[in-house]
Amino acid sequence: MKKSSVFISHISDIQEHSDPSVRLTVPVRPDQEELLTRIARTITQNRDIEHRSQRITKATIIRAYIDALSALPIDISDISDEKTLLQRVLDLLK
Repeated sequence: MKKSSVFISHISDIQEHSDPSVRLTVPVRPDQEELLTRIARTITQNRDIEHRSQRITKATIIRAYIDALSALPIDISDISDEKTLLQRVLDLLK
């Protein structure tokens, strides 16, 4: 299996790049938007007062997912479609 280069190797790499500066519009399916809303709501509802300094939004969750996935050694050769990419990511998470 051919491996991708790892973009995030340590949590400190993420913290150094924590200020988002590029706006990106990404179309998502309604079920994906609903899931992001539920995750953000659940995180917010399950935090105690001392952990509420930063608002957790759908964008926050997406950025965290991107950082987490960029640390995985995903085989990026010959990916023909989104389904193939998703399957490779899921295989790595097993």
